[in-house]
Amino acid sequence: MFGQLGYLISESFRGWKQHRTVILPSLLTIFLCSLLLTSSFTALGVSFKLISVEKSLYVVEAFLSEDVPEDSIPVIKTRLEHTRHVESVSFVSADSALADFRNHFSADMLDLVEGNPIPAFFRVSLSKEARNPLDLSEVRHAIAEESYFEEVQAPIKWASRIASWKFKMVFWPICVSILLLITLSLIICNSVRLSLMSRKLLVENMKYAGGSYLFIEFPFVLEGAAQGFVGSSAAILLLGLMIKSVVKMFPIVATGVEYFLIVALFTVFLETILAGYFSFRTVRSFLFEKKGEQD
Repeated sequence: MFGQLGYLISESFRGWKQHRTVILPSLLTIFLCSLLLTSSFTALGVSFKLISVEKSLYVVEAFLSEDVPEDSIPVIKTRLEHTRHVESVSFVSADSALADFRNHFSADMLDLVEGNPIPAFFRVSLSKEARNPLDLSEVRHAIAEESYFEEVQAPIKWASRIASWKFKMVFWPICVSILLLITLSLIICNSVRLSLMSRKLLVENMKYAGGSYLFIEFPFVLEGAAQGFVGSSAAILLLGLMIKSVVKMFPIVATGVEYFLIVALFTVFLETILAGYFSFRTVRSFLFEKKGEQD
């Protein structure tokens, strides 16, 4: 049994040398398609990351004037909670705002001013149904009309951009990924088909000698799966080095590609399985055709 397995494995890799004029162009094409496919999956992951943080954009920050008495804060908070489209309201004191600023930015920025330059403010979150740029703008204008607020801020431009790009950010990477998977399948099928034609006599002799379908199919399935694995692995290695260089230059990009390793492993696994499966289908169809011709 182990002798047969060794022969089948050696036969599958012998084809790489004997049929390199077929295998090498196929590997190069798989490599290029894998590079684009992994890039598409990575872009899709970044899109989902942006969509997941989109809800954090639908927040209005209303900064209190310095002359607002502290005992009026509960009244203002209640008033804000009754504003249309508002889900929750939280009060951030000046000291808490300063501590949060120090955690996220350099303390050197505060050395140029005396005291605490950051005023107390209310953080107003919109309800789930109102998470759109139009309602965000409406709530911001409604709060800005109140006299006890010095400044009212909301990321309306960013919310508008993500809302307008959301469909495209998901739709196009999915379309490109499906197209590339179809292209990869056709490339692998064609490569295995050419390899079969060049080894037609060997396959027929194995069949006449009583070889089972599994015995005949195994070398070709392993050969196809190896092509998918090598091509996709090389593409992911190159893309990983490119992303590493980009992250070094622009560290902010790291949050968008934090799932690259998962995407890479998924791509290699997917392409190896697809390559093996379509190789199996191609060889099985070839054997059934020959059986039909004999009948």
